[in-house]
Amino acid sequence: MKKFLFWLLFALNLIYPLAIISNTLDGDFGWHLRFGQDIHTQSSFPYFDTYTYTKYHQPWTNHEWGGDWLLYQIYSHLGYFWINIILAIASAAAFWIIGKAFLKKTGVSFLIFTLICQMAVYHIFSPRLAMFSQLFAALIILIIEKYSSKARALYFIPFVLWLWSTIHGSWILGFIIINIYLGCALLPYMVGQKYQKYFNEEKKPLTFIYHLIGIQLLAAALICINPYGIKIWQEIFEYFGQNYYKAHISEWTPSYAYPVFPKILILQTVTLFLIAYGFIKQRVKFSHFTFFLAFFYAAMIYKRQAIFTALLSVPILEHTAIFVRGQTMALKFHKFLIKQKEKLYFVGIIISIFLIIFYSRQIHYTYDPWNDRTLNYNNAPPYEATKFLQSYTAGKPIKLFNEFSWGGFLNWMLPNALVYLDGRGSATWMYDAHTSMLERYIELKEQDDAVEQIEATGADYIMLRYPKFVISGTPSFVDTHLFGANFKEYFVNHEEKLKEKIDNSGRWKRIYSDQRANIWQKINPAP
Repeated sequence: MKKFLFWLLFALNLIYPLAIISNTLDGDFGWHLRFGQDIHTQSSFPYFDTYTYTKYHQPWTNHEWGGDWLLYQIYSHLGYFWINIILAIASAAAFWIIGKAFLKKTGVSFLIFTLICQMAVYHIFSPRLAMFSQLFAALIILIIEKYSSKARALYFIPFVLWLWSTIHGSWILGFIIINIYLGCALLPYMVGQKYQKYFNEEKKPLTFIYHLIGIQLLAAALICINPYGIKIWQEIFEYFGQNYYKAHISEWTPSYAYPVFPKILILQTVTLFLIAYGFIKQRVKFSHFTFFLAFFYAAMIYKRQAIFTALLSVPILEHTAIFVRGQTMALKFHKFLIKQKEKLYFVGIIISIFLIIFYSRQIHYTYDPWNDRTLNYNNAPPYEATKFLQSYTAGKPIKLFNEFSWGGFLNWMLPNALVYLDGRGSATWMYDAHTSMLERYIELKEQDDAVEQIEATGADYIMLRYPKFVISGTPSFVDTHLFGANFKEYFVNHEEKLKEKIDNSGRWKRIYSDQRANIWQKINPAP
């Protein structure tokens, strides 16, 4: 029965992320797919922007170029649903690998903790290349944890980092992981002998330190093997060096900002207490404690990094469970559980089967997300408005001042349109030396002369969100308690005033309106 329960839980840990991912449509998916298509179909690599009219034909560096090509290949040959499957497998594999890195055995309890931790970060699961990040991070941790004494194994890491760098820009985290291990390996050489016992960290040979330095130098060189060369490094440093988008893109806001996701906050706080207690009692290595602290801090500052604290929480919870089972106070209870194990396995099997059926029914099967009205309705892109504009413009080239969050969707669905801005420009694209394009876009919409400024950009169509105060879904109890009295401060809607200005300008004609979007066309002055 135990083996049967194990495989049921194993299947559940694949089905759960698939159920969540398959019901989402990432806002940037369109431009990723468009770029992958361009790589595949164009005779030369697409170094220059051809999706916006504000940066048209200017060079830009896509730090996800390989991932975009991969997405397009899967999409064009297998269909959209297979992207969901592969990303769900990548997520489950990351948790499995992290278990192999830190645990001697991965059994039923490990899979239960994995499921709990995945459920805590459900809001991060979506069909996006970032889902590969935890997989690459887990691989690097596994190699260092299990094969630190084998130089040949360590030198596999630069190739993992190179592959990571072709898929997603989060590869810089790989260097952070390596340097945490490097710093902790240097520590015993830097502190006095009498203090070393407090760190519970074995003294690594100097060769290990030299290897960690060497693999980073090799990785830094390998990463330059890409269509952009060393510019890929410049792009990443500029990306993480910008701050404006971190306050305006939801996934980059702090974990304590709206919306708050209490499950992961509770989980990572509990595991922080557990690992801190383990370190104090010298059952946890200083490197492991430091490692979790670093990602705990990152998760508090940026919501999207919570996936890594969820990943690291699994072995911490499993270690704690193993330790508790061996304590005198828990022995009687543990013996009781042993006697009742067949009944517990039976209950576990029933619950697992129920959850498998429940989440299997939640999986959304679609091979064409763009014409899937249910999927588009759930994720709020302007499906009907875009179909109208496709027909209205009849494929003629247009310049469209767009709702920023719809830019990627429009890149794919409306290829005849050059948009004002899309997700590629959220961080590093600049309007001038001091203002990012995202900041310019947000400020422009709030100006008294917004209509004149939009006209000055050269737009001949405008597509904006319908100016109606709508909170997607029901705010959680935590959000209601923390922000309920100040919701309007978090949902300042400038669309109503801008809509009135456009309508009253006399220079724009509203040609379409529904509950999601408004579209205006520039009225050409009489000759």
